[in-house]
Amino acid sequence: MITAEKVYREIVEMPVEEREKLFAAIARQGFEKDRYSQQEVFDDIRRAPFSAKEAAEYLEISEITLRRWVKAGKIPFERLGRNLLFDVNHLKALKSAG
Repeated sequence: MITAEKVYREIVEMPVEEREKLFAAIARQGFEKDRYSQQEVFDDIRRAPFSAKEAAEYLEISEITLRRWVKAGKIPFERLGRNLLFDVNHLKALKSAG
């Protein structure tokens, strides 16, 4: 069961940047309904591409596994210099298919 204490602890443990994004998303959504799905709350949080570290964390895999997937062509990416960038929508689709 989700409790207010558990949610509060999870929010406190978030990095400050993520907390700011969460509160901004909540402010944008307002409190029009009694209940919001996780998808409704978190869809607006991130629009910019994820770095390899962020993508691996989001997919709940190691960075090494992510790089293997890149090499195998399993996941689309873009390069910015030496950095790999991953589209949020591709990551969401991959995670939901997983």
